[in-house]
Amino acid sequence: MLLRMNRGMTLIELLAVIIFLGIVSSIVVIVMLHVIEKAKAQAFVSDAYALYEAARLHVGAEKVEFLSPRRAEKLTYRQLVEDGVLEPIRDPYTGKILSPEHNSSYVLVKKQDDGQLQYSICLKGEAKQICTYSEDSPEVPVNALSLKRFVNENRQNLPKTFENKTTNVLFFFYFFMVRWAKK
Repeated sequence: MLLRMNRGMTLIELLAVIIFLGIVSSIVVIVMLHVIEKAKAQAFVSDAYALYEAARLHVGAEKVEFLSPRRAEKLTYRQLVEDGVLEPIRDPYTGKILSPEHNSSYVLVKKQDDGQLQYSICLKGEAKQICTYSEDSPEVPVNALSLKRFVNENRQNLPKTFENKTTNVLFFFYFFMVRWAKK
C-alpha cells in the first residue's frame, strides 16, 4: 500500500502534460507574434502621419498660397528632412533608418477650387509601403489612411492570421489525442 501511494506519474500522464504545455505555449507564441506584427503596422502608419504633419508644417512655414486651384506640389521625404520639419524615419519592419537621399517617399499637396489643401501620402519603407499600386494616383489621401487599409493592402506579406494558426494547432492536438486514445 505504501508503495502505491508514493508512485509518481506514469509515462503517459507525463507525456499528456508535456503535450498540453506545448500546445499552450505555441498558442501564446502565435498570439505574441500577431501582437508584434500589428504593432509594427501601427508604427508604420504612425510614420505616415508624421510625414503628413511635417508637410503641413512645411506648407505653413513656406506659405504655399501661390498654388493656384487644381495645382499640386510634391514635397519629398528628403526635402522635409533637410528643412528640419521631420526627423529621419526608422522602418519598424527592418529597424533601419530610411535614407533621405535614396527613399522616394513624398507628400502631395493639392489645392482645390475652394482653396482647401488636400494632402496625400506615399511612404515607402524597405519591406512595406503605404501607396496604392495605381499609376494614375499612387498616393493615399490622409483621410483614407488607416491601419486596416494598410494591413489589407499588405496582406500577402503578413503571416497567416492568428485564427488559422490556432485552428491548425488545435486540429493537430485533436488528431494526436484521437490516435492516442485508440491505442
